[in-house]
Amino acid sequence: MISFQNLFYEEFSQKANYLYDLKTDKINSSKEFIFWAESKIIELHLWLKTYDFENDQDEIFFFKEIKPCIISKLIFQKEVLRIETSLPRGKQQSRKFYEEEIKKISEYHQKDIKFHHYYRSNSKELDNLYFTRKSKKSILETECFQINSDTRLSTFYDYKVAKIIANDELVKYLESQLAALKMKVKQTETSYVSNLYWSGTKTDLAELIYALHAVKIINNGKTDIKEIATELGKIFNVELNESIYRSYIDIKNRKNSKTKFIDNLSENFNKKILEGDY
Repeated sequence: MISFQNLFYEEFSQKANYLYDLKTDKINSSKEFIFWAESKIIELHLWLKTYDFENDQDEIFFFKEIKPCIISKLIFQKEVLRIETSLPRGKQQSRKFYEEEIKKISEYHQKDIKFHHYYRSNSKELDNLYFTRKSKKSILETECFQINSDTRLSTFYDYKVAKIIANDELVKYLESQLAALKMKVKQTETSYVSNLYWSGTKTDLAELIYALHAVKIINNGKTDIKEIATELGKIFNVELNESIYRSYIDIKNRKNSKTKFIDNLSENFNKKILEGDY
């Protein structure tokens, strides 16, 4: 048995690592692993149906340590396939989707917190109940899809361990995908260099920004002043986001026209229209 389980686990690990190192399309590599694993799981099940463990400790070791690690790799790849084929387009939508998946994993563990704590704390006192096939399992703690499962193939709880291991790997995967998205956004932001330079004063630009915000013409008025200032500052190569509020105070304190710059814009534009220069 020791030889079989070690060879079987080693083969699973090598296949998973091989596909990971290829760094090919995630969807196709996950599908390849899933199709490959199907025949291997059948092979494992045929062996389990006829094999008698020498003692409880051997059986516990297999169903607590070996089989969950094997099945977790299949669960993980199936989840990656589901996630990547359901991923919405767009960086913001993708980020939100990945974050929701992490939240779902957290909620899943909360549903069976008692066993989760048992496994996480490396407890052993209930191993005979959880990880031997001869022990009668409580119907209250058995998931519906497992009720009619072949009891020669699983103790029910070995699947729960596999799910915990797979979810741990899945969280790492999701976090790496989120980090990659943030890196792409950062690279996009840092790579953009505008050739436009604001020739007026910062107060002039602040006046224009507050006017645009007042008429709610940018994102229907849902974007705040500081964000507009940051984005226009990038376009016109002006560091404005921190001084925007001070500029507004200067505008409010003007004794004559509060909209000096906008008035000047209007006057000069009307003049150009009359002259027909455009």
